[in-house]
Amino acid sequence: MPPASLTADGSITHATPVHPPLGEQPITVVLPADFAAFCQLHHDVYQHFAQHLLADHDTASDAVQHALGDLAASWTQALAGHRTAAIAWEALTRRIQRARTPASTPANVLYALVPAAEADAAVLHRIIGLSITTTADTLGTEATTIASLLTTFDRRLTSKGATTLRTCWRAARAAAASQTASGP
Repeated sequence: MPPASLTADGSITHATPVHPPLGEQPITVVLPADFAAFCQLHHDVYQHFAQHLLADHDTASDAVQHALGDLAASWTQALAGHRTAAIAWEALTRRIQRARTPASTPANVLYALVPAAEADAAVLHRIIGLSITTTADTLGTEATTIASLLTTFDRRLTSKGATTLRTCWRAARAAAASQTASGP
């Protein structure tokens, strides 16, 4: 069964025809409305995040679509565990990890220098520009956790031996500014 299809505006196709063998009736897959709403709410942020890490728009779009397809396959379990956003974030980061190439972006290099949770919080809040609350909602955690991660990241950034981290961070912010100026 194909993953859910997203349109150019980020909305999700509710019914995706599946073509059966010749002579059988087509099957229509209907996605739950709450899944469609979740996708609409998170798609743009996921796309921006993937774009900062993968640089190539098509590769980033594929990673996001496959991550949402992975989530669709386990939607009932994701809702039942009350960690829906965290499960979706894990699916996205797994797909981004698979799509990474040796030619990395400055934001991607951050993940070799600091723990992933800190890098996620810094990229979402400081580069993409989400509020602390929205960053927490996106990652499926608490705002206090995000504030703590950002404080720890700032300490690392200002520590005496963090030259490589500071250089990488400046490059990531410059790349983000350049990407914002030029559009998708």
